[in-house]
Amino acid sequence: MRRSLARPAVFGLSDGLMSMLGVVLYLMGHQSLIFPAALCGGISSALSMAGGEWLSDSKNGLGASLAMGGATGLGAILPAVPYALGAGPLAVAESVVICCLIGVVVASMRPHRGFGMAVVETFGVLLAIFAVVLVVGLALPGGAA
Repeated sequence: MRRSLARPAVFGLSDGLMSMLGVVLYLMGHQSLIFPAALCGGISSALSMAGGEWLSDSKNGLGASLAMGGATGLGAILPAVPYALGAGPLAVAESVVICCLIGVVVASMRPHRGFGMAVVETFGVLLAIFAVVLVVGLALPGGAA
């Protein structure tokens, strides 16, 4: 059972983290808005991922749908928690640590890869997304730049 939930949990955690990364980067100049935006986005993403998994009629079942939704919500909301408690460089550092921890958890839950390769792939994807959303966020009006 535990192994059957690993795939939706990995997908959910990584999706939640990666989809909220752009929101967090865009709002970096308005840190008081990061947690509320991530909370609303995380709840919406969690419900959407759980509902989408269930509606896909996959053979994974309701448990996988709930695992995917819950993991998506955690991945989206946890990195924003430091901004609920404060702001500035300390909140940024705490958020980065949380993102890295989530990345390590995602990598460790990828059973068909060696741990080293899973870490490289997971953080490679995270860094690529970070670069793209940073460029987009810098180009948009009102962003952190």
